Amino acid sequence: MEKTDLNSMLLFLSVVDAGSFTLAAERLNMPKANLSRKITQLEANLGITLLQRTTRSQHLTEAGRTYLTYCRQIKEQVELANASVAQALTEVSGELKVGMSVGMGHEILKPVLSQFMRAHPQVNLQLSLLNRRVDVIDEGFDLVIRIGELADSRLIAKRLGSVSRRLYASDTYMKQHGPITSPHELGNHAVLLMSSIQKSEVVRLQNGAQHCDISVVPRMRIDDYVVLKQMVLDGVGTAILPDYMCAQEPQKNVLLPILPHWQLPAVEVYALYPKNRLHIPKVRAFVEFIQGVFTDRLSQPEKV
Repeated sequence: MEKTDLNSMLLFLSVVDAGSFTLAAERLNMPKANLSRKITQLEANLGITLLQRTTRSQHLTEAGRTYLTYCRQIKEQVELANASVAQALTEVSGELKVGMSVGMGHEILKPVLSQFMRAHPQVNLQLSLLNRRVDVIDEGFDLVIRIGELADSRLIAKRLGSVSRRLYASDTYMKQHGPITSPHELGNHAVLLMSSIQKSEVVRLQNGAQHCDISVVPRMRIDDYVVLKQMVLDGVGTAILPDYMCAQEPQKNVLLPILPHWQLPAVEVYALYPKNRLHIPKVRAFVEFIQGVFTDRLSQPEKV
């Protein structure tokens, strides 16, 4: 086995993350042919195929998946080495890959994200809005924002706040179907559920020390809060929504809290990032930014 060029390993990582040689070449600002030749030479040096390539797709081999893990570790060490120098200059720069849910991205981050981008012009942000649990390390994220408990011991969790949730309906729906004065009346109404969170058709509500389990037959199951909220605004039914998504609506008399004193148990929101990642200035700057954003947004007075 010949000596491996570190740059070729990072190029291989870029191709995998981009999903294609064409997109990777564009991001790296280098000819696609040169990039392909580098990866072919890397495979020749290793004596094994890392990527199975066709005209339409590429797939990691088993050896490629193993090799990719070490390439990511090397990239992180390179960034930490560079950060040790940049930190002295408080330079916030470089590629930053962040993931969060679609709903939080639109409702919390979108209105203020330009502030971060203007404050840090040397940062190139790759923001992924998705409603699935990602593998932070294997998928190359610098940081993800997630609801719920931390299960990966390789990650550090920084609490951003607590999300309260309750039932909401549109003013139009309430005028058509009348007020809901008791949790037990929900069974007679069109209920829309967030499928990725509400697995059961039994909704547990609480009012102080009181608890109430309500069985519902969902009119719709949706896996995205943005679409779910729109269905509620359009009068399709009532749904459990995070309060931060509805804070402005009561002022417009469009979206109203139903049974305002009854709500679901609050859930915690965390920023998750690999160990030592906070030492990199770009990551530290974004964590500090979103800490302020979430503290402000999730601490707004409830409008009930």
